[in-house]
Amino acid sequence: MSTPTRTQRRAARLDDPRYESIRTPRIRRRLVAGMCGLLVAEAALFLLAEPALVLFAVGMAVLLVAFVLCLGMLKSSTRGVEELPADALDERQWQLRGEAYARAYRIGFGLLTAELVAVFVWVVAGWPTPGTGVLIGALLLPFHVGLVLPTLVTAWSREA
Repeated sequence: MSTPTRTQRRAARLDDPRYESIRTPRIRRRLVAGMCGLLVAEAALFLLAEPALVLFAVGMAVLLVAFVLCLGMLKSSTRGVEELPADALDERQWQLRGEAYARAYRIGFGLLTAELVAVFVWVVAGWPTPGTGVLIGALLLPFHVGLVLPTLVTAWSREA
């Protein structure tokens, strides 16, 4: 009897039958909406970085816990299709992951383009430089969204 690899253990954990209740399209979409709400709350918190540093730190700590829980539930709801290596997936899951990554790439490209247009308009209009918190948020949020976007797209899909 061979010892299961780390990937096999992770795949088995994500495919656990106890998570069947969160694998319905309705629940997955609610989780996606919750994660999007957390990302919006994170963006709003960056506005408080300078005027209320303590409130910002406490808010980010609370958001971090909520974010980890929500992301874990999202990954369990999709059985980890978007993160497991190819050898842990069947053909249908592999195809689903490819479609999800392609869709996530297009969405991410659109979001990045919108951000660059906003920066361009800001510079051309000659508006004053925003605060440090806004600048840090403008740099970190696209990275953060890019990390979770494949999971969000996979969870939103009916086939997941």
